[in-house]
Formats: sequence, C-alpha cells, structure tokens
Amino acid sequence: MMNYCYPHTYKTRGAIYSFIVGVIVIFNSSCGSKSNSPVEAADSTKQDVTVVREDVLKSLHRSDITTQLHSKGIDFNKEFLHDVSRTNHYTRRSNKGAAAANLGIYLSDLNYLIAFDQRESAGLYFDACLKLSEYSGLKKQFGEALQFGFNEIISGDQELEKKFNQLFRNADNTATDEEFKKLHASALTGYYLEELYHVVRFVQSYQPADTTTQVFLASVKTLVDQKDELNNLIAYFDHIQLKPAGISAYQELLALQRKYLALDREKLISETDPSALLQNGQLQGIFNDIISIRQRIIDF
Repeated sequence: MMNYCYPHTYKTRGAIYSFIVGVIVIFNSSCGSKSNSPVEAADSTKQDVTVVREDVLKSLHRSDITTQLHSKGIDFNKEFLHDVSRTNHYTRRSNKGAAAANLGIYLSDLNYLIAFDQRESAGLYFDACLKLSEYSGLKKQFGEALQFGFNEIISGDQELEKKFNQLFRNADNTATDEEFKKLHASALTGYYLEELYHVVRFVQSYQPADTTTQVFLASVKTLVDQKDELNNLIAYFDHIQLKPAGISAYQELLALQRKYLALDREKLISETDPSALLQNGQLQGIFNDIISIRQRIIDF
C-alpha cells in the first residue's frame, strides 16, 4: 500500500504527515483489539486479528510514490480527489460503514493535498474527516491521532492547545467492539483503494512525450507489487462478521486478488516501453477493478 512520504520542508507539513500515519495507527490499535470469546482464545491456529491489522499497517510503508510524483515536478491534479462536498451525503445515509469507508478515502486525499502543499483544500478535507469520524463513532480515535501528529506544535502554543482541548473535550467512541472491527475494515479499504486510485490515474494520464518515464515505470511497479498488501487486507476481512454491503466489497477484493495472482510480474516490471504497458490487458483489468471498487465506495 502506498505511503506518501513527502519531504518535511515545513514544520507543519511534517506534523500533518505524522497525523496521517497516526490516524491509521490509532484505528489499528483501537478497533476490536480485545476479545472475551473463550472459543477464539482456545483456537491457537487462527491468526489473531491484531496481528493481521499489524500486517496491514506495515503495508502503508511500502512506497513513496507521491514523493516521486512531487519531487519530479509532476503537477497537482485535483481530478484525483473525491468530491469533498459529498461529506453530508454520507451522514444522511444511516450507513456508518459507508461513512467510514469514505473517511478512509478523504484521509488519503488529505495526504495527497498536503504532499502538494494545497493548504486551503486540505482544510476542507480535514473538516470532512472530522465530521465523518464523529458520525462513525470514531471521534476519540481521531482526536488521539491528531494529538499524536500535532503534539509538537500543540504543546508549544497555548492558544492552539486550548482550541484543541475544546474540540475534543467530550470526544468518545460510540461503536461497540465488533462494530469497530467493521468500521476499521471499511476505513482501511477506502484508504487503500484511494491510494491505488491516485497512482492509476497518474499512470493513465501519461503521455508518450512526457519527461517522466522513470516515475511512470516506478508507478507501474508499485501497482504490480500490491499482491501481499491486498492479501493482508483480505485476511483482515476474514476475521470479521460482514453485513451484505461488506460481503459485496469483500467479493470485489477477491476478484481483484485473482487478477493479481494471474499477473506476469517479472515481464511487467522488466518492460520499459510505456506504450506497451498501457496496452497490457492484465494491467488494464486491474486498473478497471480499482476504479470500479472505488466508485462503488463513493457512490454509497
């Protein structure tokens, strides 16, 4: 899974990067980490859900694709982002799973915006994340992630610290332990698919006359090397009692996994002709699935 590791040119930028990672850390460490079931405790052959979550978390540190895009002078493209004006739509649907999935998408978009120093838009996406975290019952986790990411700045500014404390003074989590697992799976899936989507859109926008061939090839390699990350995400779903919508998403991830298993990885990563890669049927099938699953999430 891609992790946007942009240069920390500004102190605030580094703190926001820490916040992005912190959100995922907090979600991973807090969602469904305890089980009182004697049956589960006795089953030593079943991989513990927290171990699976840790595997997924490690997947976030696999690639620095946005650093490559940014450092090579690739232009920011707002078309890669999900429409932030749809935030209210997700809070009116009475579907916390959909809200959590789109929280993950907006988190990824926030990361992208910060990488390209789009501060004004980043504020809107931050507000969207806050609103969806409140609606999903994850506000406490969101506040802890903010504290983790912004601690260096917050602790040195009394006025900012006061505002932060007011914002999260009564923050709590309203979801049950089992519900947390489902919401976490939804948020992580949204985050993951949006990360992939950003790279797919960049690859698809490549023109033969571009001077960014090496970035293009690195992006293709990143997409090709997602089998383990996808397996980790699917393994996490295996530990959760899913509702119909979750089952549908799980089945789509399985279909994407099958396409990854069929890839001729060595042939693809050794190919240096962008035109040949753009015409490769296996890659196009994966691109289409990523776009389709992401579209299903944002259409909830």
